[in-house]
Formats: sequence, structure tokens, C-alpha cells
Amino acid sequence: MLICLFALPFGGFGVFALSQGIRLAVDGTVGSQVWPPLIFGVVFSGVGFGLIYLALWGSRYVQRQQRIQVEHPAEPWLWREDWAQGRANSKTRTGMVAGWVFAIFWNAVSMPIAFLVLPAAAKQKGASAYFVLIFPAVGIFLLVRAIRQTIAYFEFGKTFFEMASVPGVVGRELKGVIQARFPHSPDHGVHLRLSCVHRVTTNSGKSQSTSENILWRDEADLSSAQLYPGPAGTTIPVSFQIPRDAQPTKKLNARDEFSWMLEALADVPGVNYHDIFEVPVFRTQQTPAQGQVEAEVFAQPQGTQAITRPDQLSVEVRQSTEGTEFYFPPARNKSFATSASAFMLIFGAVTLFLILHAPIIFGLVFGLFSLFLVYTTVQLWLGTTRVVIGDALTLQSGLLGGGKVRQIPLSQIATIGDRITSQQGGGTGTPYYDIELTLRDGKKLTLGRTLKSKQEAEWLVDEMRRLVSVQAKSATAGMA
Repeated sequence: MLICLFALPFGGFGVFALSQGIRLAVDGTVGSQVWPPLIFGVVFSGVGFGLIYLALWGSRYVQRQQRIQVEHPAEPWLWREDWAQGRANSKTRTGMVAGWVFAIFWNAVSMPIAFLVLPAAAKQKGASAYFVLIFPAVGIFLLVRAIRQTIAYFEFGKTFFEMASVPGVVGRELKGVIQARFPHSPDHGVHLRLSCVHRVTTNSGKSQSTSENILWRDEADLSSAQLYPGPAGTTIPVSFQIPRDAQPTKKLNARDEFSWMLEALADVPGVNYHDIFEVPVFRTQQTPAQGQVEAEVFAQPQGTQAITRPDQLSVEVRQSTEGTEFYFPPARNKSFATSASAFMLIFGAVTLFLILHAPIIFGLVFGLFSLFLVYTTVQLWLGTTRVVIGDALTLQSGLLGGGKVRQIPLSQIATIGDRITSQQGGGTGTPYYDIELTLRDGKKLTLGRTLKSKQEAEWLVDEMRRLVSVQAKSATAGMA
């Protein structure tokens, strides 16, 4: 009710402005006197009555959700209508609608302002005339983006992910099929990604920001031969193993939640295919107990196959007199290093301005963070790591092949694994993996940094584990 009372003056002002514009047009007035009241009338009435509609619809939606939660208190995957039906609807339609709303609102506000301000700014013959053009240029970009989203929606249809069982269970498989329509066959197949994302919103108002951190991701490539006809046109099979220690879907509050995102991407003529589905992943009675974890870390589970070596490696693997050597060369991820360098330069310029013109505390804080950015950028461009597995594990990490050499007895190694330590973009961005060694005393050492390919990271971990296991068994046999 309060939202309706707040929105009513906007709607009333919009109707008044709109009526004034129509009256001027009927009286024969033309030019700049007619358009401002018409445009402002449309914008204000749309905002006012739109808020009233959303408030009324939202009230009914909240009541319905509360009723469902009371009926299924221990089954949160039934709280969403599409999940309860055994499917996850695509976010394409929602993104398209949001794109159009934002583009229309931006242009409705920026275009009249630019139209009114530009003539006066042009008379001054200064840079302000060109600065005003930034806002309509952004508006054009938003319109083009909304048009592309609309083309994708109508080209690929109302897609959805049909789950084999609801929900996806932590420690088990997430299986199902994506139903889509491909006017043009994806000759290069479809790339699938399943990600666990931690989404946090901080601050409020103009300073509000939302960060999306990728906690876990798995990827799979399907050839065009693995796709088959379906009710919507094309069926895309999906199968992912969810790790036993994964974070389940959970909404702690309106500003802190864990969610699982399934993505499907394909290169096709025209607008490329990119679908995003939010899927339910929960701990249930089917989740394996912790006691089912095998005690031997380096043992290959019986009946499973070794991870396939990628066709292209960013890491050099070779034989030496000491054993098998893994060399992580400098500048392995040039795009990541370039982005970090650009951000460092921009942040450094801001820091310099604060040092010269702001209180010393601001320059000190920003300066410390700038030093961290310099260190990170130097590591991305020049950092190297050398790992040799033989009678012992040799680790050398530094710049351009330098750094202190450390010898680690194989008997001190507890585990070798990979984890996400950095990323570009949000929840659908690119994660980077570090290979981490854990000693039996709990201390952790990094064996390799910023690997872009999950397959490469998993293969390196598998190969290092295998070599450690083989060398350890050989040493034990020799002692016997």
C-alpha cells in the first residue's frame, strides 16, 4: 500500500504532462514545446502505474510463496514453479524483458536531455558538446543489445532444462536434457558449463554493488552428433557429477545466496546461442555420507578412466634427469594479464590524484592496494613455477625462472588438488585455477597458478598424483 501511495503522484504527474502535450499538439503547436511534456508524461506515468502494478502483483506473489513454503517446509526445490514441474526455465526471456525496460527508460530520459542541452553546448564550442553525446550513444548500445536478445529469444525458442530428477543432489549426478530450437545446425557442437556461484550484495542506494564469485565449475563439450531431435526442435543431453563437498542452493537472505547455473553455448550463423538456467542443487538423503570417501587420496577408483590429456597445454611437461618436470611459463594468460594491467593503470592514476589532492589517509589506503595490483600484474606477466617429481618433489617459484628451490619428500605429501582462486567477469565469467599441494602437517603450497582450462588443471592434478603414487610405491619397494 505504501508503494502505491508513493507511486500515485508519479502517475498523476505523468497523466498531467501527457495531457498538456496532447493539448499543445491539438492546438497546432509544433517543435520543442510539444515533445518534452509528451516524453516526460510517458516516462512518469509509466513509472508510477508500473510501480502500482508491481506492488499489487508482488503482494499476491508473496502470499502464494508463503503458502507453498508452509506446505513444503523441507523441500525448498518445490518453492519455484518451474522446479516443481521438473524443469528450469531459461533466463533468456527475463534478460530480454529487462534489457528492453532498461534501454527504453535510459533513452526516454537521456534523449530529451541531450536534445535540449546539445544546442546550447554546441554554441560554446567546447568539449561539453561531445560529452553530452555519450548518453545517447549508450542508449543506442542498449537498444542494439536488447534487439540481439530478442532475436536470440525468437530464434532459439522458449528453451528449458528438463531434469531427470528433482532436485540435483550434492555428491550425485545432475542429469537431464535442454530443449531448444536450432534454425542452423551447431557444426562445432555445444559447450556446457555448470557453476556454483556465491552472489553477495553490499551497500545500498547509489553505492550498491553485487559480486558473483564462482566457487566451482565443470565443463563438457558435446559434438553435433550427440544432439538429437526433440519436441522443441533439438535436444541437448546434460550430465554432470556434483562434488560431495559442494555448497548447495541456499538463500541466506535477500543479499546473500548460493545458486547453481547451467550454461549452454554454441557458435551458429547470426546470433550465437547462449542459454542460462538456474538449477536446484540440494543435500538430501541421497547425498553420500562422508564415511564413503576413500581413504587413499592418490588411488585411482576402480573402473574409472584417467583424465584425457588436453590437445593444447599452457604448461610444458617434459622428462629430465631428476624426473618429470612441469614448467609454468610466464604470461600464460595474456588477456587476463592485459585486463589486470589496464585496471592497475587506471587505479594507479586515481591513487596519484588522491595523493596530490586528498588527505594522506586516502592516498595511503589506495597506495597499498595499488602495490598489491602491481604485484599481481607482475606475477601474471613474469611469474613462473617449476615442479619436478622424482625421488622427491622439487618446487621452484619466482620471476622468469628464478626463485628459491625447495625439496619436499614424497612421504610428506597428503593431497594435490585444484581450486578457483581468481576470475574475470561475474557468475558466467572465466575462473582461473591454482594447483595446490597439502602437506601432512596441514601446510599448503602452490604448484601452479592461473590455469584457464579446467580440463588442463584436472589433468595436471591427476598426472602429479599418479607420479607421486608411482614414485612412493617404487621407493617403498626399494626399501623392502
